[in-house]
Amino acid sequence: MEFTKRYLSTGVYSVNAAALLLGAAGLFSRLLGIFRDRLLASEFGAGRELDLYYTAFQVPDFMVALFILGAGSAAILPIFQEYLLRDKEEARRLISELTSFFIGGAVLVALAAFVLAPFLIRLIAPGFSEEEKSTTGLLTRIMLVSPIFFGLSGIFSSVVQSFQRFLAYAVAPLLYNIGIIVGIVVFVPILGIKGLAFGVILGSLMHFGIMFLTVKEFGFAPILDQWRHRFRVSAGVKRIIKLSFPRVLSLSFSQITSMVLIALGSTLAVGSIAVFQLAQNLYFLPIGIFGVSYSVAVFPRLSRFYLARDAESFFSEFFLGIRSVLFWILPSVTLFLVLRAHIVRVALGAGEFSWEDTRLTAAVLGVFIFSMFAHSLISFLIKGFYALENTRVPLFINIGASAVSIILALIFTKILSTPSAFTNFITVSARVSDMPDPRGLGLALGFSCGTLINFFLLCWGLKRLASERFGEYKKFPPASVLKIIFSALLAGGATYLARVSFAETLPLISFGMVLAQGAIAGIAGLAVYFGALFLMKEEGVYTLWGVLCRRLLSVGALPEQWDGDAGKPDT
Repeated sequence: MEFTKRYLSTGVYSVNAAALLLGAAGLFSRLLGIFRDRLLASEFGAGRELDLYYTAFQVPDFMVALFILGAGSAAILPIFQEYLLRDKEEARRLISELTSFFIGGAVLVALAAFVLAPFLIRLIAPGFSEEEKSTTGLLTRIMLVSPIFFGLSGIFSSVVQSFQRFLAYAVAPLLYNIGIIVGIVVFVPILGIKGLAFGVILGSLMHFGIMFLTVKEFGFAPILDQWRHRFRVSAGVKRIIKLSFPRVLSLSFSQITSMVLIALGSTLAVGSIAVFQLAQNLYFLPIGIFGVSYSVAVFPRLSRFYLARDAESFFSEFFLGIRSVLFWILPSVTLFLVLRAHIVRVALGAGEFSWEDTRLTAAVLGVFIFSMFAHSLISFLIKGFYALENTRVPLFINIGASAVSIILALIFTKILSTPSAFTNFITVSARVSDMPDPRGLGLALGFSCGTLINFFLLCWGLKRLASERFGEYKKFPPASVLKIIFSALLAGGATYLARVSFAETLPLISFGMVLAQGAIAGIAGLAVYFGALFLMKEEGVYTLWGVLCRRLLSVGALPEQWDGDAGKPDT
């Protein structure tokens, strides 16, 4: 318990400090995720076995969307904060009631999914053989336990975020990836591909465990001896259900979009699903580190400012968050675009993962990258809607964007199946013109176009909503963003020149050469980026330096308050 007392229960009250913590943990988690994918790629290659594994995730992921994201902090946190400000015991009772209600519903849904798994897999993977469908159904059934653990973690995370104790929230994904890695290394040699599913269960259990220990330390663990009184829908639970319902529908449509794309991928060349998923995992690396981290860090503060009707603080915090996300994500876009083949080869290029797999995955990643900045800000924009207690507008926008993604994916895969000027342009640009089946690029094209539409509509909708709530909408200051865009473009150019300059000195003939060439080019690009921002006196550079000096260059024990100069939370 000493660990939870000293570290997991330590508050982080500055947005930059919280985002730095979440970003650092997110980085380690994503790196573990890359290591996980490298083990998978090395063991199975971009072949049918990974197609089966990623397809088996669809039903559990749909349940996770319902349980952890739908009923998670977006719906629970504002109401929990309201109860906490009024009466701590009342807030504790709310969590107990919600937990009991969730467990009852989650078990019923899991049992229904277990029974219907064979039918669902036939819908999700029409291109698989009967044997492949049977194996996918078995993996799905094994993994159905994990959404329950994730759902409980989602409830407890609201408590953790409300008290701005972000360390547990940050560590939990690390433990999840460790569980899957254990599955690959330990369980697969014994159980075959079923070992992957048991690794998922182990990871989700550890994810739940760290969150439970933290809320228990706060005194907000469910009250077990009162559960017999808790299987009822209280007023607070009803409010959470009402608030979360649009979010649940929105995430459901997002997951349905993923299912349709997977179903379409099952009819394409063997390995198309694996390539799509592996490229998407790399695509989400900077998004998870920067976009999600800042949105999680700023959400409790935005919610509190809205409750206080403090428009000045709300807009100031919101725009600071947007600028901070762009500060990190735009150079990531340019570096990922220039070094996409290097990134894929270093991350995944081992064992059964061939050079052809590398090229195709890099091509799909290149298509994803054009929507990276938009996807990074979508999570942030949605949190803005939730802080303003509106979950319906993001729902309708997401439904429309999801429909567009599916329709365009169908159109693009159809067009890419036959020679045409468009097919030639896409395949030549992606450097896969010699590949026999480029249709997998159509899945990524549909996804990216839908993401961009989602982003622009969310911007428009949030502007209107904020104007209604506060009676005004302060315009986003463009000067800083223009500096970031210009510096990111310079960074992309410097990265490309460095890559070309070392092409002969460091030919791409081994892992070490690929890593060295990519690292040198990436460092050159980042040096130019930060150097340009420093010369232009961009505020974000100085803020970053100040945070690093306080966090990394200080001497002594970990302080009791990680950001004492920011003041204590209202709660």
